[in-house]
Amino acid sequence: MKKRSTLYSISLSFILVLSLVLSSFSFAQTTINSDDFESYQGFGTIPSGYGGGMKVYSTHGSASSKGLCINFSQFVTRDSTITLASPVLPAGCTFHFDYRYATYIGSFPGSGYDLTTDALEIYVAPSGSSNFGAPLLTINASNHITSVNFVNQSVDLSAFEGQSVQIKMKGIRGTSNDFWLDTDNFSIESPTITSTATSFQPETVNVFPNPANDIVNIHAGSYNHPVKVEILNMLGASVLKRTLNNVTTQLNVDELPRGIYYVKLSADGKESLKKLVLR
Repeated sequence: MKKRSTLYSISLSFILVLSLVLSSFSFAQTTINSDDFESYQGFGTIPSGYGGGMKVYSTHGSASSKGLCINFSQFVTRDSTITLASPVLPAGCTFHFDYRYATYIGSFPGSGYDLTTDALEIYVAPSGSSNFGAPLLTINASNHITSVNFVNQSVDLSAFEGQSVQIKMKGIRGTSNDFWLDTDNFSIESPTITSTATSFQPETVNVFPNPANDIVNIHAGSYNHPVKVEILNMLGASVLKRTLNNVTTQLNVDELPRGIYYVKLSADGKESLKKLVLR
């Protein structure tokens, strides 16, 4: 009896310690990159850098915003879009998007559309590769949700850890009726575990992609408090200053001349210095 009581006490102590440890952590999603298509100008334009024939139209996105869409009819039986290259993916990423099939009355969706032999296929490939392989998700009559509202879907990207990827969305018309395929709110999310009691740790800082073109992501490790960031040129002069308030933040570096820079992060009296190449 005494032995059983001792084991119970040890087990209870372990559970209490584990609870205290877990209570100091928060579990969240970090957005690796995203596109809601609001920044694209013009009516019926293909986003810059995207492939395929899907175009941006107002009122074809969530809440009467802009969305990326295609009108399937006797003239268009299948078409697709290929997204921009993502940053290098950490472990456990997921691609999220909103979609709906709809008929339109004037400028507004009149009803959700029931799929028969139509389909939406989602493919993923390493950036620059034309080999998208088999679809990772197929939405057809068996799993489509008929609704005038958008439905969120997700695709597991775990197999592409450590790679930059592009997403291909392919719509296929298999019926004689006309309809629109609307999509919106593309994002790649990474699961993160952050400690609310951790001080700034320079060795956990990550700058990606590197080399970069117009966008660079600054990841401040597990430190979820304001961090000062500077981009320095080869002469040590500061060419960009920001204060980061999120674990991961995107910076637009498109206006900086191409070349070699250094990214300096400062917090808690500590500094991190990372080399950055713009090309």
